[in-house]
Amino acid sequence: MTDDRTANELDTATEAAASPSTTQTNWSDTLTFTPAIAVEPRCLTELRQVVRLAHAGHKQVRARGSGHSWNPAIVTADCSVNTSRLTPENKNACVCNVVGGAGAANCMEVRHEAVTGADGRAYLRISVPAGMCQGDFANLAQQLGAPLPTQGPAPDITLSGFVANGCHGTGWSEPTIAELVYGLELVAPDGTVLTFTADASPPGFEALGLSPAELMNVVRVNQGALGVLARIVFQLPAEPFNLRVSNAFVKVTDVFDRADPGKLQRLIEGHDYVELFWFPYNAYKMHGLTPVPAGPEQDTLWVMMFDRTSDPVSGDATFVNLWNDAFGVLALAGGAIGPLIDRLPKVVPAMSSFALSTMKWKNLFSDPVVLTPPDGFLYQKRYFRSFLDLEFTMPMGGAQGFADIVAAFYQLVDRMEAWRSGSEGDMPYPVNLNAHARFVRNSQATLSPAYAPAGSSQHTCYFEYLSYSHGDLTDTYLAFNREFYKPEHELGWKKWGGLPNWGKYLDSVPGIDEYVHSLLTAKTGAQPTRLEQFLAVRDRIDPDGATFTNEYLRGFFTGHAAARQALRGAPAGNFPEMPAQPPRRAFPLANVEHAAPTEPMQVDGMELYHDLAAGAAFLVNEHGEVNLLALEHDPATGQLHYVPATPSQHLGFEEILDRVARFHRRQRAD
Repeated sequence: MTDDRTANELDTATEAAASPSTTQTNWSDTLTFTPAIAVEPRCLTELRQVVRLAHAGHKQVRARGSGHSWNPAIVTADCSVNTSRLTPENKNACVCNVVGGAGAANCMEVRHEAVTGADGRAYLRISVPAGMCQGDFANLAQQLGAPLPTQGPAPDITLSGFVANGCHGTGWSEPTIAELVYGLELVAPDGTVLTFTADASPPGFEALGLSPAELMNVVRVNQGALGVLARIVFQLPAEPFNLRVSNAFVKVTDVFDRADPGKLQRLIEGHDYVELFWFPYNAYKMHGLTPVPAGPEQDTLWVMMFDRTSDPVSGDATFVNLWNDAFGVLALAGGAIGPLIDRLPKVVPAMSSFALSTMKWKNLFSDPVVLTPPDGFLYQKRYFRSFLDLEFTMPMGGAQGFADIVAAFYQLVDRMEAWRSGSEGDMPYPVNLNAHARFVRNSQATLSPAYAPAGSSQHTCYFEYLSYSHGDLTDTYLAFNREFYKPEHELGWKKWGGLPNWGKYLDSVPGIDEYVHSLLTAKTGAQPTRLEQFLAVRDRIDPDGATFTNEYLRGFFTGHAAARQALRGAPAGNFPEMPAQPPRRAFPLANVEHAAPTEPMQVDGMELYHDLAAGAAFLVNEHGEVNLLALEHDPATGQLHYVPATPSQHLGFEEILDRVARFHRRQRAD
């Protein structure tokens, strides 16, 4: 069969499933590629046809879901298969019983059964199509009485990518998401469906000498190199619980103390789940129109804590909406903050402070609240789009593990400080969104970033740092990573010997292919290396990766980097120049006993935040844009003086002050 004939058959067989355009992007629009064909199969039969015909025509196949990734793992010039339509909602569109799949009607349906585990505990096996999103599955598991014991924060990530990349979840005593997988179905190159479970293997794998459980550890985290994931079977403890959610805003050194790593240890071991957020340089004061940071050790750290409880839910619908939308507000504002930072890098401290204030104001943080696991864990209803993310795992053993995490935090901070001082790089704030740490137990999945041998007491920290990607910020982030991971700087976070998170911006790390390859090929006794085990299974399914292994993955499997597509930045902003003397206005306080309102002022869909200690105010205007203003309080007259410190893409400087005036008119009227 010729390639042209195969392509025509592929087009015909999947006409209803073909996407309107073959140009593909990740969700953040930082990566684009143009495959010869892009398809969105609606059911298992269509998926099998797509893969079989592509393979017959010697075409490469790469699966993708929601595209929450920053690297070319999903890139192919041949056939891109979007699995996001393989969901229960599409079961009525299923054509299995029409297109030759007798007896396979409603192949996308959800199935579940109660089982008793080897440990005597009650479990629920829930079988779902791989295109289901994490949020939908979390709610389903909750309704069935088997809530997910660990999960990520974003509801719209497809389960296929979350499992195939070995993504983390959260919880000091919890495994990764992949460990919750009892079985899965993969579509092989010839369209065959291979069903793997912890108790049974497909025919033909006996020669590998692996038990079903060992084989499952190989196929759980597969990066799409073993086939297209069609269905996943999770085995979850049938043990309902709720979460007591509490938050603290503390000084960085209360957690990350160079002299006392025990502070971090006591925090992490004292709660079931802990996540840490540092918005860089959020302690600052305005000097004229410039935010000047006090230094990272003076910053505030946001500590998010969850503890299991049998107490009833206490958070009402209003609180849940605020909690789940906390990051969403910042994510939406980020579409305007990123271009501003690109235009005026000096505003990073003020924007970090604004981000922290947004978290506080939106979430009634003062008292612990009991939520269901989906409501608690899925705290990021809207995900940032225009930003870049790099994340490494750091193996942790005993007290030394906590000392290592503290050292890794300051390893990053010290490099950032070198850039801020001007001794390195050409931008003072190369990391400008946040740094985030979460902690899990470990994983026995062969390619898991959190891998540890069975029975290991090792825990794993997933540590990431993020920056906006507008304009020149992508190049700056890349330049910082190139410098941070130099040998003279202890190889950056490669120093700690952990794999990176497979979904992040790995191409920004020099020598990443060789580094990953060295970890996967490390010998432990006479047993095959992790990579040897994985490739043996891959070659049994797809010899030499001819169908499913693209050049990006081949770099990790061989240790030799191939040419990679560079990420593109989000569009730069269009701002007017700052005048030498911006306009200034003063407004009397309605209550002269207070220096400024202690909560955000709201009017006409806009918000105004005051930070008198820093001498700043933030206007969130009707366009969703954040405008920074220098702020002064004159106690003698009881007046607040405002001067615009940043330009706007939508408003003139006098118009910014006009908006501020509206708030004060409303305050006086009230």
